[in-house]
Formats: sequence, structure tokens, C-alpha cells
Amino acid sequence: MLVIALTFAIIVPTSYLFYNYSRESVQELTDAQITKLGRSITDAAESVFYSGQGSKTVLELNVPDNIGSALIIDGKELVFNVTTRFGVSEIVFFSSVNLTAASPNCITNVCTIPELAGSGFKKVKIEAISKNSVEVSII
Repeated sequence: MLVIALTFAIIVPTSYLFYNYSRESVQELTDAQITKLGRSITDAAESVFYSGQGSKTVLELNVPDNIGSALIIDGKELVFNVTTRFGVSEIVFFSSVNLTAASPNCITNVCTIPELAGSGFKKVKIEAISKNSVEVSII
């Protein structure tokens, strides 16, 4: 009986620690994917912008499943609303060039990119539509 009690005393805390570690690892992986996603979009937008009007590129990106929405605010901030076990948080990426989305998705200074919400493999087209801005869209 003592052997069984000792075994449980070792297995239960070890299982709990492993469970917490694996849950934190999943969150860190998701954060890394979102960081790569945001940096890829902003870096490509800057590259396309400085290449001149009419330039474009297509990025093939893997979007994690906990992105609730993607926004462009004031043309300079790419914002991902992310659902975590702690609630909803925003991950923001700043661009040195003016970003925009398709005009029906823009209201005043906020543009939404609804197709970027939800998981899966996405093709993101980035195009210099004028000498002042770059459009981000999903194809």
C-alpha cells in the first residue's frame, strides 16, 4: 500500500507539471506564428512600397486558429485580436508605410481584413496601389 501511495505522490504532480508546460508551449508557438505573420506582412509591404506603384507580391502564410480579427488602424498599425486562455489580447505591428485594405472593408481610419481571421493556409497579396499606400488583401 505504501508503494502505491508513493507512486501516486510522484505521478500526480509530475503529470500536472507536464500538462502546464505543454499548454504554455502551445501558446508560445502560436505567439511565434502570429509574430512571423505580422512581420512578414509589414516587411513585404515596405519592400513593395519602395519598389514603386504597381509593384506587388504574394505571401503564403499559415494563420493560427486563435486570431479573431485583423485590422489596420490609421494606416500604420496592423492589429491582430487573439484569443488566449486569459482572454482576448491585441498583437500590434507598426509599419513605416501607409497600409490599407479593400475599400468596402474600411470605415474612417480602420480597415478590416476579415479573411485573415480563422486558421489555415492563406495567400496574402500586397500591392502598391498608389504612391502613398499599399493594399493588403487575401486571394
